[in-house]
Amino acid sequence: MSLYPHSQLFPGPVSTVVISGPHVQVLETATGIVRHTIIDRAGPVRCAALDAQGKYIATAGDDKMLKIRDVEGLGLVNERELPKRPTRILFTADGQTVLVSDKFGDVFSYPFDFIPLSEKQKKDALSSHENPSGGKLILGHASLLNAFLLSPDEKHIITADRDEHIRVSWYPQGYNVEIYCLGHTKFVSAIHNPSFAPSELVSGGGDPALKIWDWMTGAVKHEIQLWDAVEPYIRVSAPKRRRGDDDDEAPEAKRKGRGKKAKGKGKAKGAQAGAAKAGDDEPAEEAKEEVVAAAPAVKNGPTMELDERVEKVLVIQKIDSAPSRQILFSAVGATALFVAPYPSDSPEGGIHAFDFGQPVLDFAVAEDGLIWVSLDGNWEEGTAENSGKTFVRALELSSGELVETARDALLLKTLNSAALHPASAEDLKALDIYGDLASMPKNTEVENEEGEALTSADAEKTNKKLLGRLKNKQAVLEKAQAIASGSVPTPAVDEDVQEPEAKKTKSDVGDTLDQDIAMADE
Repeated sequence: MSLYPHSQLFPGPVSTVVISGPHVQVLETATGIVRHTIIDRAGPVRCAALDAQGKYIATAGDDKMLKIRDVEGLGLVNERELPKRPTRILFTADGQTVLVSDKFGDVFSYPFDFIPLSEKQKKDALSSHENPSGGKLILGHASLLNAFLLSPDEKHIITADRDEHIRVSWYPQGYNVEIYCLGHTKFVSAIHNPSFAPSELVSGGGDPALKIWDWMTGAVKHEIQLWDAVEPYIRVSAPKRRRGDDDDEAPEAKRKGRGKKAKGKGKAKGAQAGAAKAGDDEPAEEAKEEVVAAAPAVKNGPTMELDERVEKVLVIQKIDSAPSRQILFSAVGATALFVAPYPSDSPEGGIHAFDFGQPVLDFAVAEDGLIWVSLDGNWEEGTAENSGKTFVRALELSSGELVETARDALLLKTLNSAALHPASAEDLKALDIYGDLASMPKNTEVENEEGEALTSADAEKTNKKLLGRLKNKQAVLEKAQAIASGSVPTPAVDEDVQEPEAKKTKSDVGDTLDQDIAMADE
């Protein structure tokens, strides 16, 4: 029998919140007792966030409803409709604002308290698509936004997208771009701001190295080469995607059809895979390195066995740090959790891996230093079903290496037994837990519905549309600035906007537009 794996873990000193498909559960950390559980009838929870005090949990799924619940009892505090399917959720430090990024490349902010609108808002002057719940547009990217975070003082917001861009903007005046951190050659899927190095940013994605930046100057300070250490543990491959395989939640410039084959309402709606992967300006040679062939699916779920004849795809899944100044990270489809010393402390330190024999889905560093790791317990590497499935294991750091621990054994036992819920093969397929392996790499030779490879001419058309979208987004943000200040939009920064103390570079709107256009041309 297949079971829902735990897609997200939020361990706390008193309560531990667990997301398992459509199930949201609250466990008592000390005893492992399941205190509260609910099922989201809309389907799997795609993203979730816990506020700093551990009192509220925000979740969202394919129904595009942002739901805030009280951890004590999981009662629904409020819910509101989002413009597009979300990719990340984040509470501000005071818990009074919720930030949500979506597949359209935008970040919206919502107040914690919500008063339902009397009528749905249509396309308005401040948004490039519907904004049904009156969210405030903070900023927009021209491609799918994979990760974002706020600086410790919450004066800046750092965003990363599928087009290799890391942008540092003012918060909440996101139309003011502080600087770009340029250097990635492939998508950026994870970023992290270590508590022991607040002026630095760790980023990773499809490149064979993690980069450590001074995020206020955009300079790379260190790199951690990781491919040789990670590659042996990547055990899941992705199918070759065709146009129309992705959902319809993509930036408009990338969603519209191409040529006669893609014209029409139905074709345009499902063309994200081909259009997005046709790339903005990736050379064909590089794209070929990322093409992966279809791999057979495992009988009991969505898991895919590795075909040794295809290349492995690197997608950094998550980056975190430990108080002992160690960097922890995982990769989609890899069976190990990785740890490396922070480069400024030990430039020559290597990467250590702890192999679980099952793909890592999530990990979380608790306040007491314990590292909780969620695994795909349904995964089988071409063998008969394993009766001793393990979905969660606990580790700790010892002398710079990961070791298993028996601490919090009661909670660990519950996470591997009473907190597990049955799931059908269709349920597991809907989770799409390895979808990033196919959706993240930009592939200029993705086939269309007729089996024909998309050409570089298609990519050139996409670049022109991308440039147009960048101009449109800038105009939208200029209008937001003008309305906020009550004046006619001008290239100058609003006088009412307080400049962050750490401001180092020019951030007027005119410069921002030039920088964004330059980024699209690269």
